[in-house]
Amino acid sequence: MVQPIPDKPLLPASLTRKLAFREIRRGDPEVALMPARTGIKESRFDQGAVCLGAFRDDALIGYIWFCFDTYEEDQVRCTYRLVNVAESVFDFDLYVLPEHRMGIAFMAVWHGANQYLRARGVRYTFSRLSRFNLASRRSHAHFGWKRVAGAVFARAWTVELMLATMFPFVALTLGPRQRVRLSFRPDVLNSTESRKPSGEQRA
Repeated sequence: MVQPIPDKPLLPASLTRKLAFREIRRGDPEVALMPARTGIKESRFDQGAVCLGAFRDDALIGYIWFCFDTYEEDQVRCTYRLVNVAESVFDFDLYVLPEHRMGIAFMAVWHGANQYLRARGVRYTFSRLSRFNLASRRSHAHFGWKRVAGAVFARAWTVELMLATMFPFVALTLGPRQRVRLSFRPDVLNSTESRKPSGEQRA
């Protein structure tokens, strides 16, 4: 999925007075509140990913991760590469703490994310969604996200198969040192029908 960063704030000033947004860095106490495994969080920091936290009265209510060049997926053997690095990011793992899910926390995270990205000259953000996560799909549809491509991964022992609607379409990796690379560009937003981005396989 891809979305242009909106110019207008998502929330009015009256709802953001008690909100603050800042990067959560390796070693910050908020990292321990994240449900992802320790090894996954460490690998994200190792590859240069940035985590932006949303806070209300100094308490963490949610966060989102960004990669500004490539994102090494931690669930499957896939690397997402951004073609327009200067104006694009890849976002992933938007999470709202359970005790804050009945309020505006989800919108607050995106509000802060949009401000953060606009200040850095970012115009487009890409994301991968599970087709089984209906709530996330509805939320992204509400924001006007556009589908770029689809992919299915299947694993048996050390072998992983990818079938995708974009190049390389079919890829087989035989071990953890092999990865499939998919490349994304924002020009799909300039056409009525999504054009398939280019990509390449990396071993």
